[in-house]
Amino acid sequence: MSTVSCSSMNDVVKFAIEKEEKAMDFYQKCADRAKNPGIKKFFKEMVEEEQRHKKLLQDLDPSGLEGMKLDKVEDLRISDYLVDVQFKEDITYQEALTLAMKKEEKAYEFYSAWKDRCMQEKTAKLFEMLAQEEMKHKRKIETVYDEEILTWD
Repeated sequence: MSTVSCSSMNDVVKFAIEKEEKAMDFYQKCADRAKNPGIKKFFKEMVEEEQRHKKLLQDLDPSGLEGMKLDKVEDLRISDYLVDVQFKEDITYQEALTLAMKKEEKAYEFYSAWKDRCMQEKTAKLFEMLAQEEMKHKRKIETVYDEEILTWD
């Protein structure tokens, strides 16, 4: 993987595409190795989500970044209370959700840190957009976890 720099928009986009491809590969390997058909389907959906992120980056018009308004995405913070999970072939649905949630959380934190390092407005805005995309994805997984795993009696 190449290193990232704040100085070149093309470098940032290329770097982010490589990160999305690594995430796609990871989720595809999980889908290929998971024994449970429902878990396979979940990981394939994660691959599709990462493909959408990659396409967003490939189609990105840097000139449109300056005026872009990014809505704040609520973080349910469910992952704050969960420990990292390693993939295993007989992974449970709860573990798969946790694994994906933690992965998206780390991607969000990575992009947020880079946003704060960049002095150029366009590259900082791009990292902010990428961080927000990861937060949206994390939020989506947290919502599923909340609705399907956490039950309140």
